[in-house]
Amino acid sequence: MDFQGQKLAERIYQYLIIICGIIGWIIGFIKQDFTYTFYFVAGGTGLACLLCLPDWPYLNRNPLNWQKPEVKDK
Repeated sequence: MDFQGQKLAERIYQYLIIICGIIGWIIGFIKQDFTYTFYFVAGGTGLACLLCLPDWPYLNRNPLNWQKPEVKDK
């Protein structure tokens, strides 16, 4: 995963958990049951982990070009 991919994965993770938390809180408030909030946050965390933890190709779009090592003659 490159640096831009890490930044994208972090944003996806944060936004997805926040959105699921807000939706879960609203539904839990309407239903008057905290378990809905917990299930939404847990589901959002699981989905975010599925999207961000493996090294998917969309996270490797900007690879770094490393320098070749110097060979010293002995």
